[in-house]
Amino acid sequence: MITRFHGIDRHKKYSTVSVLDRDGREVRFLRSCSLEDHLSDLGPEDAVVLEASCGCFYWADRIEASGATCFVLDPRRFRIVTDSWNKTDRQDARNMAKALWVFLVTGEFGIPTVYKPTETIRTLRRLFATYNLLNRQIRMLKNAIQAMLTDDGVVLTSTQLSRLFTGRESVADALSEYSLPPTIVSAIEVQAALLRQVNESKDRLAREIVVHSEPLAEQIELLVTIPGVTPLTAAAFLADIGDIGRFKSLRQMNAYLGLVPRCHDSGGKSRSGHITRESRKLTRTILTQSIYQAVKSTPSWQRDYDELKGRRGSGRARIAMIRRLCGVMRRMLLNREKYHWLKEELHQRKLRQYRQTLENAKNERNAA
Repeated sequence: MITRFHGIDRHKKYSTVSVLDRDGREVRFLRSCSLEDHLSDLGPEDAVVLEASCGCFYWADRIEASGATCFVLDPRRFRIVTDSWNKTDRQDARNMAKALWVFLVTGEFGIPTVYKPTETIRTLRRLFATYNLLNRQIRMLKNAIQAMLTDDGVVLTSTQLSRLFTGRESVADALSEYSLPPTIVSAIEVQAALLRQVNESKDRLAREIVVHSEPLAEQIELLVTIPGVTPLTAAAFLADIGDIGRFKSLRQMNAYLGLVPRCHDSGGKSRSGHITRESRKLTRTILTQSIYQAVKSTPSWQRDYDELKGRRGSGRARIAMIRRLCGVMRRMLLNREKYHWLKEELHQRKLRQYRQTLENAKNERNAA
C-alpha cells in the first residue's frame, strides 16, 4: 500500500521535494537536495511524480528500480503548474505532490503523463538525433563550398560536385580548369576534408543504428517489404512512434508525427493550415528522402501524387503521400501483414543486407 507521495521538481544540480502522507499532510520538504541521496529512502510504499524533461526517463528507471511507483508528468497539460501565478520550485513540488495524492487516494481526477519509451527506443532516438545533426552539418558544408565557388563565377555540374564532395579526386584536380585564387582552393580543400569525415561518421552511425535496432528486427523486416523503406527508415519510424498500440486512430498517430494540418474553424467556416511543427519530425524528415520510390512502385499512388501536385504543389503532395505511407505501415504492424505490392526480389536483397550488417557487427564486437 502506498503511504508516501513525493512531488519532485528536478533541476540539473539539485531538486526540490515535497512528501505527503496518506492523510495529505506534508511530512517532509527538501528545498535543495540531491536526487541520488533521496532515492535511498524510496521503497514499495512510495509513489513519485516528476516533470518530463531531459533525463527524466533515466531517473524514472532508477526510481522504479527502488520499488517505488513513478509517474512522468506532462507539464504542458498540467494546468495547476502552467496556470499558476506563484510559480516557484517550492510551489511546483507541492502542487505535484498534492495532485499525486488526490489521484491515488481520492481518485477525483487524473494526472497527465507522458509515454515512457523502452530503453531500445530511447537509445535509437539519441542516435537519430546525432544522425540528423550530421546531416545538417553535411548540408552546411556543401552549401558553403558551392557559395565560395559561385562568388568566383564557378558553377559545377552535378557530376563534378559529386566527385568534389565524395573525394574521388583532389580539390585541386577537380578545379584545375578554373582560375581560382590559391586561398579559395585551400579553403575549399579544408571544407571538403571535413565533409568527407562527416560522411564517414554518418555511415558509421547508420550501421550503429541498425545494430541497436536488433530488438525490433521482426517489425523492421515487415516494414522493409515496402519499396523505398530501408532498415534505417523503418528504425526511424519505430523510434518515433514507440508502441504502435498506444494510438487509437491513424489521425492521432499522424498528429503525433506532425503530418496533420492545423484546422481553423470559426463562424461555420473551416480552413486547413500548414502542418504543425510542435511534434516529432524524425519520420517526416527520413521519409521525405524515400517517399518517391514508394510512390513510383505502388499502383495508383503515382497518379494520385501527380494530380495532387498539380493542384496543391509538390510540398503538400509529398506530405499527403507520407501520411498515406504511415497509415499503411501502421496497418501492417497492427495486422502483422506484408506490403500488398511486395517486390520479392527487392525485399530479399534488403533482408540479406540487413542481416549481413547485424552479423558483421556481432563479429566485430566478439573480436573486440
